Amino acid sequence: MYIESAHNDRVRAWARLKTRRGRERLGLFLVEGERLVAELLNSPLRLEALLWNVASDEPPDALWRHPKADGRRYELSPQAFAAVADTETPQGLMAVAAIPRAEPRYGPRVLVLDAIQDPGNAGTLVRSAEAFGFGEILFGTGTADPYAPKVVRASMGGLFRVHAIAGDAEAYLRAWRDRHPDGVIVATAADASERCDEAPMAGEVAVVIGNEARGVSDAVRQLAQRCVAIPMAGKAESLNAAMAGTILLYEAYRQASNRAI
Repeated sequence: MYIESAHNDRVRAWARLKTRRGRERLGLFLVEGERLVAELLNSPLRLEALLWNVASDEPPDALWRHPKADGRRYELSPQAFAAVADTETPQGLMAVAAIPRAEPRYGPRVLVLDAIQDPGNAGTLVRSAEAFGFGEILFGTGTADPYAPKVVRASMGGLFRVHAIAGDAEAYLRAWRDRHPDGVIVATAADASERCDEAPMAGEVAVVIGNEARGVSDAVRQLAQRCVAIPMAGKAESLNAAMAGTILLYEAYRQASNRAI
């Protein structure tokens, strides 16, 4: 189907997905660019629409003719495509996908984002969590929306391969601890005396990364059995949330890998 007008009802509905309210109301989110569209098509998530800017190069047949796209292909004018896209210079392919209905699973190795506000940080942490074997991620109160366009882009497809949920970090961690009495809740804290490589993270673990400016909230910190800092040789006071979280997730992965040998 070809759509010319940027004021078309479908186009206007898709454009609303750039806002949290629009995503929550419609239960949909945007995926921009060939690489992320390919990741989406190869994931269990449901495709609602595949959009191509007719002024751009034709998309690869493997994407455009993908079975998931049958009956869901839309050719858009440049004006209509630009109205939907979140990026200033969008690529020529975009998808609309359904937000999965997700309930907590309280898996053995989870990541908790405690008021991570920057979408780039949140998305990078999703990417790192998926890379290092953390299958469930809680987006706590005050954290960026997991399906915001910038989070989706920064996750580089990782969001499609993890179990992402939103909720209250304190309540989630209490429930996780009940299910994993031998597990360890590890939070980052710049003033912590324990090094991250000294904390036991080879087994059941919930890693908590706090707000970029304030760190982990007091209520959540009280639930953590271990508060750790990242040892550094330089004079930098701290690392940003995404960098610190990635190091901590890798350390947990390293310990688990060594134990498995």
